[in-house]
Amino acid sequence: MSTNKTASSSWAAAKAAKSAGPKAPGSKPVPEPKTHDCLLGLSFVFTGELSSFSRQEAVDLAKRFGGRVTLQPSSKTSYVVLGEDAGPSKLAAIKKHGLQTLSEDSFLELIGTRVGPSGTHAKGAGLDEKFRKKMEREEEAIRSAAREMEKREVKEMKEAHGGQLAVSKISDMSTHLWTTRYAPKTLKEICGNKGQVEKLRQWLQDWPSSLKSNFKKPGKNAMNVYRAVLITGPPGIGKTTSAHLCAKAEGYTPIEMNASDTRSKKLVEDGMNIHNISLDGWIAGQQKTNALGVTITNRTCLIMDEVDGMSAGDRGGVGALNALIRKTRIPIICIANDGGAQKLRPLTSTTCKLPFRKPDASAVRSRMLSIAYKEKMKIPTNVIDQLIEGAQSDIRQVLNMMSTWRLSNDTMTFDEGKDLAKMNEKYTILTPFDVTSKMLGPYLFSRTSRETLNDKMELYFHDHAFVPLFIQENYLKTQPAGTRDLAGSPKMLKHLRLMDKAASSISDSDLVDVFIRGPEQHWSFMPLHAVCSTVRPASFVYGSGMGYGGPNGMSFPQWLGQNSKQNKLGRQLSDIQARMRLKVSGDKVEIRQSYVPALFPHLVKPLVTDGSDAVDDVIERMDEYYLTKEDWDTIVELGVGENKDDVLKKIPATTKTAFTRRYNAGEHPIAFHKAVDLGKVPKKISGGPVPDLEEAFDLDDEPELADVSDEETKKPSEDQDIGGDKLIVSKSKKATRGKGKGKR
Repeated sequence: MSTNKTASSSWAAAKAAKSAGPKAPGSKPVPEPKTHDCLLGLSFVFTGELSSFSRQEAVDLAKRFGGRVTLQPSSKTSYVVLGEDAGPSKLAAIKKHGLQTLSEDSFLELIGTRVGPSGTHAKGAGLDEKFRKKMEREEEAIRSAAREMEKREVKEMKEAHGGQLAVSKISDMSTHLWTTRYAPKTLKEICGNKGQVEKLRQWLQDWPSSLKSNFKKPGKNAMNVYRAVLITGPPGIGKTTSAHLCAKAEGYTPIEMNASDTRSKKLVEDGMNIHNISLDGWIAGQQKTNALGVTITNRTCLIMDEVDGMSAGDRGGVGALNALIRKTRIPIICIANDGGAQKLRPLTSTTCKLPFRKPDASAVRSRMLSIAYKEKMKIPTNVIDQLIEGAQSDIRQVLNMMSTWRLSNDTMTFDEGKDLAKMNEKYTILTPFDVTSKMLGPYLFSRTSRETLNDKMELYFHDHAFVPLFIQENYLKTQPAGTRDLAGSPKMLKHLRLMDKAASSISDSDLVDVFIRGPEQHWSFMPLHAVCSTVRPASFVYGSGMGYGGPNGMSFPQWLGQNSKQNKLGRQLSDIQARMRLKVSGDKVEIRQSYVPALFPHLVKPLVTDGSDAVDDVIERMDEYYLTKEDWDTIVELGVGENKDDVLKKIPATTKTAFTRRYNAGEHPIAFHKAVDLGKVPKKISGGPVPDLEEAFDLDDEPELADVSDEETKKPSEDQDIGGDKLIVSKSKKATRGKGKGKR
């Protein structure tokens, strides 16, 4: 008895300790490393929730001391740091590859005990032989690239100054912008998108043969049927540079027009006509040039940069450009940041779309390290990675950050690089899928999360129209973190309570939304709507099982499709009610609730039970209520319960064909209101000519009638003289009286 009691109390104590979590998150100190690169050469994967550090803090610790962090375990992974509620797929990968695992304490101990290469006597000692040779090759490549850049600068300066180069001229180059100074000069120096660059070069190389075949042969990459190429992608990744270098590599003279030029319809048409020769240059007897003053040859390439940035000053430019593309005899390269812009729709059928993606950090890293080495800056690889990540692989922005920092410092630590990247961080708009995965994931609301309420609300404003719909669609698909320490009935009950709280919050958000989008337009309630519709529901049900690769998956909001269907059926129901008004007196609600269910057994069920024999009766009943074939489809779609859409599957195909054929072959009554019979049309009284306005009587100018007796007002006989009757006024007198009135 006492043994059971002791075991029960021990189990309860262990469960309470497990569910209590860390007593003081973030209280574990980070040990002092023996070298700043103590984790160099190691690859880490983090999974689960650590007790003292958030996921981002743990990743920063690994990167700070030279470690490499990946998302998925592989055979090249050095260690997997395990926390609570680790992902099952990662646990399976650990077992498959036989990887070593570390707890949070073991990870901190590794930081404090391991010695990096900088702490050894021999350079590279303590590293894996394969990794050491790789580092040596990368360093040699960096030094070689730096020497090539320096030789090229000296050669360009000599050519610019007639072969003589003074020391002052060399120092002048330091004042140039790094984005211009270190811009790629050859295709080999372009970072990333190698495959797309090669496709563009091949298209330019095949242009003469494509023009000769009138663009009928698709070629190697199926691009030779197009006269123009549309390059799309985010800014700063080398789109314009690639276009210029490819054109020059194939012997073309590039002519660039960008947003700083006025690209109106007239300029595009005058600058590049069907023969690509401007009229003013030809009349002047000079060399053939375009409107920009550039010599036109059969090896000219037009580059239209920032096509999606055409504004009101470029009115008609896209249309004129599209017309030019259809008849151009030189290659045209269009460049845009947003390939899905509405104004670019005319170009979709006339250009070959060539999307450029952000280059990988590894592709940009070597180039930036070469520039840093040439500028005598000591920036470690992990710091360069921080700058590239903060700039979203925008090479121009990374160069600007480095050049600004070089004005005052020639070294940069990990923390300084992180702060610099934070100050220059590019604001990127996340998709609703990304926001939902982040909100309902296991880390945003965990005990070690460092995000504030404003940070969580900011996710809502990435797309305030769609994010609440995504949360409402997917909040029931998570495994809430609040139930991870429970099992059986208590877990189910806790899960139901959390879902109830989340649903209540979403219901409250609908009430707030009425005030925001209602007649009074209280847009100041948007932060409250963000909390009620997104932040608060996610705080209840956040956990595992949500994401692109989650077991439940993420679905698109079905409300959008159902709302569209409701609007369509509402319009169709209005048409039915308008036609049936000659027979019934119900409104739309009564038609939907009373008449449609009553008509269903007479219009649909006979086709299921009797087949083609019931077609004539069904059509007769439809004509009785002025219903069309489209109305019949609507009645089937409006069915509920047993009268649902699968009823159509029960009707034989031959019956459907016979029903449609007979209905189309016959004549059917049209719903309209009959005119009321008002009797015969009264006979038109003949009269004289219509008087002019000046001769017409006013209502107040009626002729004065003398008092007469009843006998005089009686109908005269045939032989009675009516010439002296004062009630009868002759036409001549009437006209005279009218003229006299007009002259007064």
